[in-house]
Amino acid sequence: MGEHNVTSDNWAAPSVEDGALLDAQRADDLDAYLAVLARLDVFVPRREDQDSKFSVRKSVVKLNQLTPYGQLNNAIRGTSKSPLTVSMEYSTTRLGLRLVLPVHTRALVPDERPEGVFYHQYMFPGWVQDLARQRKTMQLVINPGTPLEREINVGKAARWLRRNPQAAMGRWADLRQRVRTVFNEPYQGELARSLACGAHLALYNAVPWNTMGKPYLDYHSERETLQEWWGVEGPVQWQNQVDALLDTENPRPVDLVLGIRTSRNAGTHPTGDLTTDTAQLTEAITSWCRDRDTPQELWQELTDIAQWVTRCEMWMRRDGILPPGATVATQGGWDWGRCVNMARWGLASGYCDRTAAEQIVRYAGSLCARAYSEWSELSAAYVLGRVVKMGRQGNPEQTYNESLGLHRTLMSDPGSPWVNLKLR
Repeated sequence: MGEHNVTSDNWAAPSVEDGALLDAQRADDLDAYLAVLARLDVFVPRREDQDSKFSVRKSVVKLNQLTPYGQLNNAIRGTSKSPLTVSMEYSTTRLGLRLVLPVHTRALVPDERPEGVFYHQYMFPGWVQDLARQRKTMQLVINPGTPLEREINVGKAARWLRRNPQAAMGRWADLRQRVRTVFNEPYQGELARSLACGAHLALYNAVPWNTMGKPYLDYHSERETLQEWWGVEGPVQWQNQVDALLDTENPRPVDLVLGIRTSRNAGTHPTGDLTTDTAQLTEAITSWCRDRDTPQELWQELTDIAQWVTRCEMWMRRDGILPPGATVATQGGWDWGRCVNMARWGLASGYCDRTAAEQIVRYAGSLCARAYSEWSELSAAYVLGRVVKMGRQGNPEQTYNESLGLHRTLMSDPGSPWVNLKLR
């Protein structure tokens, strides 16, 4: 992982993308500079209303020192939530006598945000072309105060993008094709290994695998995601989700199925025939439920899960995620990997501070390291959990193929933590 050794007057580029911008800046090559930006997400300061800002500051979880994980609940400070109103007004600054709009690449977003301002995320090419329709004379300053600083006119940038459509990938999906790393956050050591346990979802969301992010960074979007996908509308609900994802005392239905299979030796050595393997596991579940006089609804859920477990494992053996004849012992990596990202979202949303977020990440990483000996095992568990959970709610084969692509990228990309770090 030596790409971060790109320097200019003792200044190190904090990402591969910033290194490419630095090369273009050294060469005074505007075309090359824009070509890099055309493939990037950027962060732009915008003003927010006072009610939204007050709500964010009031609801943060703070930990002044490391505590046992179970004490995190006691750190909640307030539960109120106000509607978030996103202002359409950009936060400009003066460069001499002129007003300019600062634009930052991810690794160079300022640690301290101006009062009443948040940083909103955009894909550079689409945003610039939209902005040019309204404010084509506006001047952008890219990464002000760094060796990458460059002033660009919005109208001229939009024209360049129209003339060079092959350069302007500009879609979120394009960023999923490679593993991103920032070098001003941990990329080695315990915290980095723990962050790497959430690499599936980081890659899917086009986020550098090792970034914790910053408080309130694009937090309106992060809060909207938490509300839409997780039903989280405040710090207490966020904490409840964290607790649920890290709960090892009450097994999830999928882990219950896997545990029954192991305890009753029912399909732990698959035959490769889907019908036979499913029948063995279903029979064991039926016997287990009969012994405990469980409700019919639980039996139905477990037998349905069993069908998807054997099917997904067959796909994974076919495609090399699992070795021949192997099965998944626990899908805990699915929950713990998502919890790594839940910590990131909590920090961005103002639901916890950096210390609390890191503690959650480290705890999730320790669970992964105890359960799996290597990244491929963790990945197989994550894929199984995702397919069984999300696939049962939609298109399972599409979910699986998407997960397979993430797995292959993480196992092969030279910048992947799974290539450069050991899980244990």
